[in-house]
Amino acid sequence: MNAFRKYAVWIVGLGLAAFIIPSVVGSFGKFNENTKPSVQQPAKPYEPAFRMDGTVWAVNESDTTAIFRTEFAKSPEAIEIGMMYRRSMDLDMAMLFFMSGGDQPRSFWMKNTIVPLDIIYINADHEVVSIQANAEPFSTRSLPSAQPASYVLEIYGGEATNQGINIGTKVYWSDKQ
Repeated sequence: MNAFRKYAVWIVGLGLAAFIIPSVVGSFGKFNENTKPSVQQPAKPYEPAFRMDGTVWAVNESDTTAIFRTEFAKSPEAIEIGMMYRRSMDLDMAMLFFMSGGDQPRSFWMKNTIVPLDIIYINADHEVVSIQANAEPFSTRSLPSAQPASYVLEIYGGEATNQGINIGTKVYWSDKQ
């Protein structure tokens, strides 16, 4: 009877294995429409949203040459991040940096910045003192101001020339109304 019991256990075990193994092996790599991955992939790459804080005007003598919808960078964190990770921007968008310490030598770079920018340095008298035109995306090269500045305006690359912004242009701004 012992031998019969051994064979019965083996037969039942093999029978169960015949049903279980194909089910388990067949389920590897298969997902139905209700199966969700445990880690969600982002739908698209991270890009900070544009936040309109105010308006910037560029003025030559008594003529307004350009108007920009502008995001203000006032905190150290906002100044550090700036236009990084932005995949696109409209030609009338800008970012104005309020630098602490008054007129001082300033320098920016384009690390993690995807779009080309014109970097416009502005002194405490609201006068453009230096322009770094068409700054190269992703570059870690220092882009210094030629003169001390208190503010920095970043606009889309080439727009300073297109809008008639040059050394001596006055730049004014107001908060969003």
